[in-house]
Amino acid sequence: MILFPGMVRRGEFESLQRRGLPLGVLVDTNSKHRLADVSGFAFVERVDFSRPLPELIEVVREIRDRWGVSCLFNVMEYYVAETAALAAALGLPGIPPEAAELCRDKCAMRQRFHERIGPDATARFVTVDSEASLLEAAGLLGYPVFLQPSNVAASMWSSRNPDPETLRANYRAMVQEVPEFYRKLGKSDARLTVVLAEFIEGANTSIDCVADASGQVHTTPVVDVLTGKDVGIDDFHHFARILPSRLGTAEQRALACLAVAGMQALGMTTCAAHVEFIGNRLGEIAARPGGNRARILELAGGIDLLHAFYQILRGQRPELRQETHLSAAIITPFARRGGNLRTIRHLERITRLPTYLYHEVRAQPGQTVGLAKDGCRAPLYIELQAAAAADVRRDVDEIASWTDLYEVS
Repeated sequence: MILFPGMVRRGEFESLQRRGLPLGVLVDTNSKHRLADVSGFAFVERVDFSRPLPELIEVVREIRDRWGVSCLFNVMEYYVAETAALAAALGLPGIPPEAAELCRDKCAMRQRFHERIGPDATARFVTVDSEASLLEAAGLLGYPVFLQPSNVAASMWSSRNPDPETLRANYRAMVQEVPEFYRKLGKSDARLTVVLAEFIEGANTSIDCVADASGQVHTTPVVDVLTGKDVGIDDFHHFARILPSRLGTAEQRALACLAVAGMQALGMTTCAAHVEFIGNRLGEIAARPGGNRARILELAGGIDLLHAFYQILRGQRPELRQETHLSAAIITPFARRGGNLRTIRHLERITRLPTYLYHEVRAQPGQTVGLAKDGCRAPLYIELQAAAAADVRRDVDEIASWTDLYEVS
């Protein structure tokens, strides 16, 4: 059985299920994510992942003895370290715990990039632990500066800061809110580390990869990412992911080489990885498939990233063959201001878009919504697909123009 530790969401298991592979999930009772339809899973159990690691190891050991677990299949940022530790303790295939720790710590990760690839591989950065060190570091890096927590996914609490006043306000909000976020996730032992980096101008792109036990890296096509900044919002949430990329062949090849160098610098083996770029420099690498990347690779290219990850975990050569050449986009529009959601407008317009494929409402009236830098998530998920890239991008732009998509009180 393939066991998902912590959580599994729509788009992160279906191709495995279609292949007849038995699936199980150990659901974290602290998770705030929406659980996928797991009615077809062979095994579903809930456990508190804030329990000490030895207790979690025993839980998984009992499941393995009862069900015959072949691998742990992690698809979420919050369970990278636990999955690596569980796999190592139980003799299951997986990323080395040391590499997993580097992926969790943006400071240590960037330092490794500087040391093993070169100082221009990624942005200059500093770890700060007070307002005094924050402002001193900003003066050395030069405004604007990029502020973010070291171990939080989805660009939450990440911000561009053009001046000391904005920087101080965003730092104070982060220091106040992130520890509470950790607590709600059941990670009461997690400690906030704040990273300040130079702000790099450039397009946001990503590449998802799998690496075998020897460290050989296999890459997938470049995905273009539109952030909030690209659609006129002061935020770095991922508004849209789009395939095919607008980059030229040579640029895409260079990014693929940089992705391989980054993974090898971190010692990543027997894993899937999500590599993010800003321009031609490394942003960060996560030790799991990127959010919605498996789905968009399937929609546009018929590429089965999930099965390739499974093949890696089983010691097989991964198949990442592109079967189709369509265009696709996955859009997650955020509310432009914080507050309580009253309603979502234009749902009927979404379904009439020429490239419309699917949508899902992920927030209900009364729930708190806002930007990623305020710790919020997208209330809406939309899939587009067409033969022509221009058609998909036209509909992405159409949705981006709806500044009144959410009514917020």
